[in-house]
Amino acid sequence: MTPFELADRVWEELLEDQPLLGTMVGDERYDDRLPDLGEAGRARRADRARAALADLAALDGSALDLQERTALDVVRAIAERELAELEHRLDRLRVVSHLWGPGQLLVELGTYQRADTPERLERLLARLSATPAYYAAAVEVSRDGLASGVVAPRIVVERTLAQVERLLAAPLEDSPALLAVPTEDAEGRERVVRALREIVHPALEGYRAALRDYLPHATETIGLAALPGGEAMYAAEILAHTTLPLTPREVHELGMDELERIQEERRACSQRLGYEDPARAAAEAASRAASPEELVALAEAQVAKGWEAAPAWFGRLPSEPCEVRSVEPFREADMPFAFYQPPSQDGSRRGVYYLNAYGLAHKPLHHLATTTYHEANPGHHLQIALEQELGDRPAIRRFAGYLTGTAFCEGWGLYAERLADEMGLFEDELERLGMLEMQGMRAARLVVDTGIHAFGWPRERAVALLEEAGVPRVDAEIEVDRYVTMPGQALAYKIGQHEIERLRAEAARREGPAFSLRDFHDRLLALGTLPLPAIRRELG
Repeated sequence: MTPFELADRVWEELLEDQPLLGTMVGDERYDDRLPDLGEAGRARRADRARAALADLAALDGSALDLQERTALDVVRAIAERELAELEHRLDRLRVVSHLWGPGQLLVELGTYQRADTPERLERLLARLSATPAYYAAAVEVSRDGLASGVVAPRIVVERTLAQVERLLAAPLEDSPALLAVPTEDAEGRERVVRALREIVHPALEGYRAALRDYLPHATETIGLAALPGGEAMYAAEILAHTTLPLTPREVHELGMDELERIQEERRACSQRLGYEDPARAAAEAASRAASPEELVALAEAQVAKGWEAAPAWFGRLPSEPCEVRSVEPFREADMPFAFYQPPSQDGSRRGVYYLNAYGLAHKPLHHLATTTYHEANPGHHLQIALEQELGDRPAIRRFAGYLTGTAFCEGWGLYAERLADEMGLFEDELERLGMLEMQGMRAARLVVDTGIHAFGWPRERAVALLEEAGVPRVDAEIEVDRYVTMPGQALAYKIGQHEIERLRAEAARREGPAFSLRDFHDRLLALGTLPLPAIRRELG
C-alpha cells in the first residue's frame, strides 16, 4: 500500500462514518444518511483508526516526498485523535452540547446540503427520515453519560434545551432545513415540511424530553477536572486541539504572560486615542451597529478591502472571496460573534463568514474589523479556500486537515489579525484598539480554559477575566460557555499564532536581506493544515 492509497482509504472511511463531513465539502454520496452515534458506530470508527495506524507503521518512511509525508501526518493525527476521543467517551458530553451538537442538525443540513434536483431532494428526505434513529442514539449516549458520572454542566444543558425549544416553537415553514430547498420548488418544500412534521419534530421532541430529564442531574461545576477521568480527558483535548503535548500549567502561564504584554499595548493605544484607561476608551469612543443589516454591510466592505490588498502580501489567492451572512435567530443567543464555514469542493457553495447580531447594543463596532480579517481575508477564508483548491494532494489533505487539530488554522486566523495591521487595513486607532482587545481575549482564553478545566474556576471568575481583557459582558458569557462545552479548542488560537510568528522570525533571521514575507506566506500556506510539529519539520 502506498501513502496515497492509505490516505484515500482513510478519507473514504471518514466520509462513511461522518456523512455530514462529506456534505460540508460537497461530496454528495452520503447525503441520505446521518452518523451512527451508537455502539456499532463507535466500534467501527475504533477499528478503522487502529487499522490505519497499523498500516501506517508498516510503510517504509525513509524515502517519502513532501506530499507523502504530510498525507501520513494527517492520517496519523486523525487516527490517534479518534482513538483518544473514543477512549475518553467525549461523545457523552457532545450529545448535549449547544455548540455543534444534535440540536444544530437542521441548520447544518440547511447550510450545507442542496436539494435543488429531484435526486438531491430524495437524499435530503432520506436523511430527514433517519433522524429518529439519530436522536434516539444521542439520547442513549446521554443516559450512558449519566450512568457513568460523565455529566455536562447545567449551563450547557440549559442552552441546548432552550435552543431546541426555539426550534420546535418556530413555524415549520421557517425551519432552517428548508434553506436547502429552492423557494420556487413548492412541492419539494411541502414534502420537507411534511417530513419535519411527521418524522423530524417528533424525534426532536424525544430529544427535548431527554434533555429535560437530564437537566436535574447536570453538574453545578463547569470543568472537566470535576468529572471521573477528567484530568486525562483534558490532556487528550489539549493535545487534540493544539497538536502539542502541553500541560495545563504551561498553557496557563503562557496566557498570563501574553495577556500582560497585550494589555500594555492596549494601554498605549488608548492613550493615543486620548484616554488613560483602555476600558474607558472602548466605552466612550466605540459605536454600535444600528441593525444586523448595517453590521453585515460593514463586514462586506471590509471583506472587499482585505481581498483587494491581499495580492501584495500573497502570491496565490483563492478563486473568489467569501460572502457574509447573519447567524440564524434560533441559535444566535448561543453562538460566538463570528465564525467561518468553508466552500464546497466544486465551488457551488461559497465560503461563508457568519456574523452574530445578537445583543447588538452591547457589541462595540470597533471589534468588527479585526474579526473580519480573522474570518475572511487574510484569515480563514484565504487560507482554507486556497487549501481546498490545491489539487496536488489527496482529498484528506485538502478537506480534513482541521481534524488533526485546529492550531494551525486558528493560529493563522489570529496571525492574520496582526498581519492586517501591517497591511494597513485598519481605518483608525480605534479599530487597532479593537484588534488588541480581541488579541487579549485569545490570550485570556489560555488562562480561562485551563482555569475552568484544570484549576476549578467558577463561571463568574472566567467571565470577569474576559471582561478585564476587553470583552463585552454578553460575548464574555457566550465565550465562557463555549470553553465549557468545547474543552481545549480555545487554546488552539494563541498556541498556533505563537508558532507561526516564531517560524516567521526564524525564517527572517535565516534568510536575512533575501527574506520575503510574501514568499514566506506562500510557503506556509502551501503546506496546508497540519499538526504543528509537521509544520516545524517542513519549514525548519
